[in-house]
Amino acid sequence: MLFDQLWDFLISHPISIIITLLIIYLTHITLKPLNRVRRLGDVGLFFGKPELRGFYRERQLERLKLLRRIGDLPPVFPNGWYCVCESERLAKNQIMEITVLGQFLSLIRSESGNVYITDSYCPHIGANFNIGGRVSNTTLHLVFTPTPSLQVIRDNCIQCPFHGWIFSAETGKCVEIPYDDGRIPEQARVTTWPCIERNNSIYLWYHCDGLDPEWEIPEISEITQEIWNFGGRTEHELMCHIQEIPENGADIAHLNYLHKSAPPITKGSDIIETDLSNPQPVVQHVWDGKWEVKSEENKHCGVMHLNQYMTIWGYRVPLTDSKLIAEQHGPGIVHMIFDFGIWGKGVVFQTVTPEEPLLQRVRFRMFSNIPWFFVKFFMTVEAMQFERDVFIWSNKKYIKSPLLVKNDGPIQKHRRWFSQFYTENSPRMLKDGSLSNQAKSIHDW
Repeated sequence: MLFDQLWDFLISHPISIIITLLIIYLTHITLKPLNRVRRLGDVGLFFGKPELRGFYRERQLERLKLLRRIGDLPPVFPNGWYCVCESERLAKNQIMEITVLGQFLSLIRSESGNVYITDSYCPHIGANFNIGGRVSNTTLHLVFTPTPSLQVIRDNCIQCPFHGWIFSAETGKCVEIPYDDGRIPEQARVTTWPCIERNNSIYLWYHCDGLDPEWEIPEISEITQEIWNFGGRTEHELMCHIQEIPENGADIAHLNYLHKSAPPITKGSDIIETDLSNPQPVVQHVWDGKWEVKSEENKHCGVMHLNQYMTIWGYRVPLTDSKLIAEQHGPGIVHMIFDFGIWGKGVVFQTVTPEEPLLQRVRFRMFSNIPWFFVKFFMTVEAMQFERDVFIWSNKKYIKSPLLVKNDGPIQKHRRWFSQFYTENSPRMLKDGSLSNQAKSIHDW
């Protein structure tokens, strides 16, 4: 009876039903945090006119990787902390494959919530932990008569899918061979990597000389105390050297050319289709910034101060002012602290992770007390402006000694600052595309 009544209502009011469902859907996508993901080839590369599709597009992408001019590059993997995952994407008792520093690694969260990173291959016969491996949380009972049985909790372990060998994800040592009661060989261990969970993200430490972490990643109290809410994320794959990306912070001159105009709705971030030479675009961003080293005590940290507002037909738009303090901690982490005046405050985390010598994964994540509609607008526009840079980075050549003029900004100062993250043993890309040496964990020396 109820079903018949519902069916009659649907037949009698189809327009009302459609409009209601449409409103529900639009409300859902409007309130949902931004999740803008761009894979390699989605933005920043030119595939001809008319644009190549399918197989021909993939072939052109491979040609671009091989034929683009890359210049006299610095080492490809600087020393520092790198984001490998966002915290909420790794559940308890989960093993996740991650790509960083030119290799596959295993990211593990145990039953207790601890996070570990190990090499992906079992030293026994080489099986891959990421394909069928398990987080092991077995409980062993050791009985000593006449005393009561003692319980030993084995947590934070990873188990190979091939023969069931169990390794401590914390120390890397093999703790059990399930079918063998003999002595476990001393060399039965898997390499582990230092990692830390901070500000709702997981970071890996790398140093080519085997040195322990040389600085801490600052904790943002507004996030740990849940004062600021998650507002959205963007993620981009791009083809360039890692140093090209943070160098933009010191390249003040490009802001008032490449990023002067607001992204047109119809053309988005495509700089090929956008008129960048217009001296007075209808909607314009006005930038004023500077870059400097934070202090001698925190020499690993560079700081950009940036003020911005918007104009329409040359008139300054109220409530569009923003102040930014962007602290870069090492080669791969930037904390962008924004003050939007009456709209509120927040932080955008920009992380750059070198997955391969010339393949970077860049993530932006925003936390703030700003209204959701302003956050979504800001994150979308910020992503489109960033994608203009992607067009440049994906096709440019690295010039070791650039030809600079007075108002270019402190680009050479930034390069000298960035050089502290390289040492003699930092891996370099050779002419044939191979590496001079592979990146290794500091626990593998």
